[in-house]
Amino acid sequence: MSTSSNWIRRAARNAALALAATAAALLAGELALRAAGFSFVKFWQPDPLTGSRLRAGVQGWQTDEGRAYVRINSQGWRDREHPLAKPAGTYRIAILGDSYAEAMQVDIERTFWWLLPQKLAACGFAAAREIETLNFGVSGYGTGHALLTLRERVWAYHPDMVLLAFFPGNDVRNNSAALEHEMGRAYFSLKDGKLYLDTAFRDDPLFIEKQHISAQRAWLQDLRLYQLLRRVRAGDIAKGFHNAPVAAALAAGEKLTEPGLDEQVFHEPRDGSWREAWDITDRLVAAVADETRSHGARFVLAILSTPGTVYPDAALRERYARSLGVSSLFYPEERLARLGEQRGFEVIALAPQMQRVADAKHVFLHGFANTKPGFGHWNEAGHALAAELIASQLCRRP
Repeated sequence: MSTSSNWIRRAARNAALALAATAAALLAGELALRAAGFSFVKFWQPDPLTGSRLRAGVQGWQTDEGRAYVRINSQGWRDREHPLAKPAGTYRIAILGDSYAEAMQVDIERTFWWLLPQKLAACGFAAAREIETLNFGVSGYGTGHALLTLRERVWAYHPDMVLLAFFPGNDVRNNSAALEHEMGRAYFSLKDGKLYLDTAFRDDPLFIEKQHISAQRAWLQDLRLYQLLRRVRAGDIAKGFHNAPVAAALAAGEKLTEPGLDEQVFHEPRDGSWREAWDITDRLVAAVADETRSHGARFVLAILSTPGTVYPDAALRERYARSLGVSSLFYPEERLARLGEQRGFEVIALAPQMQRVADAKHVFLHGFANTKPGFGHWNEAGHALAAELIASQLCRRP
């Protein structure tokens, strides 16, 4: 046997051993990360309808703000499974909104929309039919994305009510391409009093590339080693989100806003960009109401609280309002209530009532143990109170 043949066999054996050792090390690392409970899941993917949506079937821990094990159902929503066909004797409520409805900061059983059916049933709402909520909230969505979701993805479930969870802290900006400055998503514009949908992002090479990369790497997403690599590459991700610990910690002293939220919503718009953003928002909310009623369903606008409006310190809130040149922090609630009166739809403004409870009990309705109290998304107390207040209003008009 030749020397070269022996060398080839030894090289092949060594290569096989090296591959086996590498595979064993990777497997051990994967198992160790899973045993340690490590998770850095990518919950979202590019979407040609809105720009982004949740990835169906994904699950994992979210620990950047609060702590919850998040499961995305097979239809791509942060919710339990729902059949398309509405069961007999069921009253369905579709929830539209952004990260407040998505609610990844708390366990699913603690979200306002999960708690709502039981509270409504207690008052005999919907003539004793079984009440079922369906959550269509996705982080980053503005009212335009809620409208697109309603038109294209909600009606197949045949809801009897559509509840739009509107977050004043950034929904107005989210509706404006001029203010948002975020590419790769759908926007509506207003021309001659009419809404026009801009879907040019679908043909953007960067968006197309994102779609390709997302599809190619789909099989990697559940691997903890890949998640660890993404986490290392992400670096200090907290700086990029208004709801994350580092960002929330920046909101110190007597300021009741935080990175990613907009002070401009607390007063009449003072420049052309914000006037246009509010005009687009008004039209979009009215469009969601019209779309809902055209399908014979009931429309309800629920205006959620911003952290500053329900911070349990009246003196601090008053000083903050004065610094903005306003006497009240409820401009969004007042404006949208007028819109509801004009267009004939129900408006539930949560912040004024939540503020009274926060003051009386000195309770933080936003924020978590791993963030700054009073800032960020609703915590369990915020969700519970929101469910109670929404149910109270709906029970008055069953």
